Amino acid sequence: MKKSLGELATALGMSLKPEWQTVEISGIAEDSRGVRPGDLFVAIRGYVDDGHRYIDEAVARGASAVIVDEQYGSDSQIRAVPFIRTENTRKALARLASTFWGRPTAELYTVGVTGTNGKTTVCHLVVDLLGESETSLITTIANETRNLRATTTPSSLIIQQIAHDALAVGQKNLVVEVSSASLPLYRVDAVDFNVAVFTNLTHDHLDFHGDRERYLEAKLMLFRDLKPAASAIANLDDTAAERVLAATPGRPFTFAVHRDADLRATDIRYDRHETVFALRWEGKKAATTLRLPGAHNVLNALAAASVGIQHGLSLQTIAKRLARAENVEGRYQRFRARNGATVIVDFAHSPDALERMLEAMRPFHTRLICVFGCPGQSDRGKRPLMGEISGRLAELTILTADNPKTEDPERIIDEIETGLKPTGGRHERIIDRREAIRRALNQARSTDAVLIAGKGHETYQIVGYEFVPYSDAGFLREEGLVE
Repeated sequence: MKKSLGELATALGMSLKPEWQTVEISGIAEDSRGVRPGDLFVAIRGYVDDGHRYIDEAVARGASAVIVDEQYGSDSQIRAVPFIRTENTRKALARLASTFWGRPTAELYTVGVTGTNGKTTVCHLVVDLLGESETSLITTIANETRNLRATTTPSSLIIQQIAHDALAVGQKNLVVEVSSASLPLYRVDAVDFNVAVFTNLTHDHLDFHGDRERYLEAKLMLFRDLKPAASAIANLDDTAAERVLAATPGRPFTFAVHRDADLRATDIRYDRHETVFALRWEGKKAATTLRLPGAHNVLNALAAASVGIQHGLSLQTIAKRLARAENVEGRYQRFRARNGATVIVDFAHSPDALERMLEAMRPFHTRLICVFGCPGQSDRGKRPLMGEISGRLAELTILTADNPKTEDPERIIDEIETGLKPTGGRHERIIDRREAIRRALNQARSTDAVLIAGKGHETYQIVGYEFVPYSDAGFLREEGLVE
């Protein structure tokens, strides 16, 4: 794949010196360490480092041209190769990547899913509906297989390359989990979405956004940028849905359990490990059984079903495919302890997600034991909230480490305890996550359930700046703690 620098500049609405027009570009890089001869290097100002510091390195590695922030230095500093100044290099990267890879999302049926909770599950259910062989997936879990650790929505450059590769192997669909951080960072700019889905808005990521209003405003960016022919799907049971629908030029479609929406779930029966309900749309009804328990997963299924409807699937087909859908890795991943107790590994890492999981488990078990912690260098405001929830809903809470990064895990637990202690709930502190899980299982009786929350699918602990190999599910299996 090669493009001329002139063609790429046109995507930015810029003209170049005549002698630069025909410069051949064989790739795009945003990390100087990955530059290869013939690449266009795009310098990004990050939160930790600034790509402009590495222009000389990129040129030394063979970059044929660079894109820089319009406020960067003087022209003489980067005279060695052709350069383009632009107001925002993140936005420029998105457009350049799309143009370089041939605007692949315009040829794919592209679905974006955003919201605080449920994004990953909805994305995987959408794949079950549209067909795994025909669909490429960008989610927290799928990214791990690409060695993109701790990443929900990768850079625009990676998204466009994944979309190009999907077309190259004959796939027809692309499903993208769109994080709130990715939107103001322009990672999905130049992605041509056919459908955007809003799941819910609860407390999370306020360390990045500052407050709930700015958090919502970030989500709304996905819907404001939709084309009029695209579908804007929203969970009408969430109070933010009206803001979502008011913000978009796209065609609205709603789903709900408790409100009068386009698609509804009725006749719901919750069981320990599954949920039975009926899908209702335009006077039609189709019964299904979902292998994911809890009210929150009914809404996740409705979100996915809404995408299926927009794609032209019949309600009966959707119901059948939902019934065949397997549990998503690290999302209500169920085990049986040797004494018969139920053990659940789940990614629940926000107050709302933790509460929903514990409430879904509550009716079917004598006691609940919750093992969780909170990540370091992230939203501190949710720590006491999650402590209060576990103290109120679980008979025993064991507070432990969860990706502490550079923070002291003892201090993180102190902050969780400020919400937990007032509930009077019994709790213990065990920093070592393995020992915390062992303690929980030793305390559990056959009719109890142990929820191990916060890490789900992750196969590492982030300690300091190091990714230390570790998996909740893997530890349970390797130590023979579950059957």
